[in-house]
Amino acid sequence: MDTHRVTITDVAREAGTSTATVSNYLNGKHEKLSQKTRERIERIIRETGYIPNAQAQTLSGKATHVIAILILDNSNNWAGRLLAGVERVARENSYQTIVCTTNFDPEIELMYVDKMLALGVDGFIVQPTHNFRAVNERITKAGRPVVFYDRSFYNLDSTWIKTNLYDGVYAATTACIDAGYEDFLTVAADMTKMNTRMERFQGFADALAARGLFHRAISIEHDAPSVAELTEYFKFKLNPALRTLVFVQNQWALGRVFKALQPMAHLIPERIGLIGINCTDWTDLTSPTISTVVEPVEREGRHACQMLLDLLGDEPPAAHQEILECRLNWLGSTSVTA
Repeated sequence: MDTHRVTITDVAREAGTSTATVSNYLNGKHEKLSQKTRERIERIIRETGYIPNAQAQTLSGKATHVIAILILDNSNNWAGRLLAGVERVARENSYQTIVCTTNFDPEIELMYVDKMLALGVDGFIVQPTHNFRAVNERITKAGRPVVFYDRSFYNLDSTWIKTNLYDGVYAATTACIDAGYEDFLTVAADMTKMNTRMERFQGFADALAARGLFHRAISIEHDAPSVAELTEYFKFKLNPALRTLVFVQNQWALGRVFKALQPMAHLIPERIGLIGINCTDWTDLTSPTISTVVEPVEREGRHACQMLLDLLGDEPPAAHQEILECRLNWLGSTSVTA
């Protein structure tokens, strides 16, 4: 059989079933099929190379049981945990996912939205750039539901979920002030690219301002400054006469900063404190261990997917929002105890 022309009718004929039965299989309605029928249809699809026509399903109003996930950057551990949470719930509900990385670019973001709409995805889970309104308008006008994550908005007309990162950083900074740290240094990437970067910075700055304190800052990117360059900076800019807290705002930068502080490890945590965000997969394995503000990232992914599935249900709820609590994981790099 010519695999480039295989239709659902061909699959049904080869499997000895009706097209409705094959359709039930493709739409995940396996409870309507016997195990033997499911296995036979699966085998025929594999042997013939049949591919369902997403555009035809879209035009006929049929669900594709595919959802699109737009994410700003999928190259870090945070993204992996978020996606694991989404895909767990999607899989449990017989949905498949397509992940699109926008690289913080609003034009790429809208391009992916249009491509996914053309493919007939049932709905979207989106970590938005600053182009939120255009994305929201495009998806909702196409009649598809969308859940935004990792960002809060000024209005309550959309469905979104995020963590309370501002509050978590504020509480952690306040606890470090109370523990006696008196000089403050933050290491952070460009805040303009991502709303939650501004939240964590603002939580840090506001906690200091509430006590009449200030901070210094080091700008960091994925390729600079190097460990050696950071070590040199710390050598001349950290004054052991003052108890200094170093707050690393990006989880991908925490390991580099920790390595750069190794020549001063004997001063941690009494003279130098170190605190980061997330990284719980390794921060208890170092010496000293590293304190962090921990976001419930995988749970955010699970809840985001469930919120979308609710919107895809027969009685979709009104726009609603959810904010998840962060926790403070106090370890050996700060003189703060839980």
